[in-house]
Amino acid sequence: MRIGLALAGAVLAATCLSTGTAGADGVFTVHMSPSGSDSANGLTPATAVKSLVRVQEVLRATRPGTDVEVRIKQGTYVAPPMHDWRFYVPGHTVSFLPSDYEYGEGESGIAGRPVFRNPADRPTGFWLQPRLPKDKTDPLYDGGTSGLRFYYLQVEYYSSGAVSVHGDSERDIADETYTPPMRKQGSKGLNGNTFFGMVLTHIGSKWAPCGADCHGWGAIVLTNSSGNRIANNHFVNIENHGNYGGHIHGLYVTHFSSDNTMSANRFAYINGDPVKIRDRSNFNTVEDNSFTRTGRAGFYRDEFCDAACVKANPGLERQCASYHNRFAGNRLISDYDGDNSSEAWTLSPPGLTNAGGAPCAIPAGDQRLRTAGNTTS
Repeated sequence: MRIGLALAGAVLAATCLSTGTAGADGVFTVHMSPSGSDSANGLTPATAVKSLVRVQEVLRATRPGTDVEVRIKQGTYVAPPMHDWRFYVPGHTVSFLPSDYEYGEGESGIAGRPVFRNPADRPTGFWLQPRLPKDKTDPLYDGGTSGLRFYYLQVEYYSSGAVSVHGDSERDIADETYTPPMRKQGSKGLNGNTFFGMVLTHIGSKWAPCGADCHGWGAIVLTNSSGNRIANNHFVNIENHGNYGGHIHGLYVTHFSSDNTMSANRFAYINGDPVKIRDRSNFNTVEDNSFTRTGRAGFYRDEFCDAACVKANPGLERQCASYHNRFAGNRLISDYDGDNSSEAWTLSPPGLTNAGGAPCAIPAGDQRLRTAGNTTS
């Protein structure tokens, strides 16, 4: 069948499904396979597609009003960075998971993790960057619960990072009633996402060279993204080249990203601080993780750009401290150099109650970080 006819058939089939049923379990499923075709419709295993770009096209054509599953057959997907994921179903979830995964099962219940690998010429960027919808009539145009869920996938060889949830994309983030301008929330965020059982490996400019001044930011980056669960993942070989090691992190939680739970993850060989929190990202919990050969200044880094920082870095918006974060019950096995000279945690600028100056504030009796029960063996 010619490509044009195949695409027409895909849209027709999708349109019929959108007015019919999504399946007995109320889930709309799109199938992916390394041997699939993006001229197919993805609605059955026999008509699987091979890229997330095509998956989003199918979902936009069908507009399901139910939970969505993207069932991904094992194998390797050569996938250039995609910075334009904008499909969400208000009140429902969109899950990316192996074709044989059953909820609640562990790694032994699947034939292996599907692998998403940057092409050999290593285009610059993240594997996937969810962004706010561009359509002003979309229910999530101003942000909300995006409900993306990632289970038991492997992502490798991307220069910027694996996943960047960007809840401020294409929005005004400068409050110019202040001089210099203050950073503000661009939307309600892209919230309520899950990362579970993932392997994020060989991430950063050491593994995906992208130029002398190009570097990675983090395996998972949350920007204005709250209420996420990040558990049971492996962050391995998250490294930049040269003097840019301090710029990359396993988890980078920044700009109004609060109430996130980061637990039971394994961090290994990360030449920046493995967990970094920035700018009014409050009530985050980092518990029961292990850290081996990770960290430049510490295992946990809290940082924001105050007035002095903005003066030294013209063009940045001023930021405020985060508060009521918790770093507890973690195994701090070794820092990146292996000499265990790094601190368990660091604050920049320093001070547990340093909010950053008016109008920034930390509630009375609270502080930026509390720690408990971290061990060094």
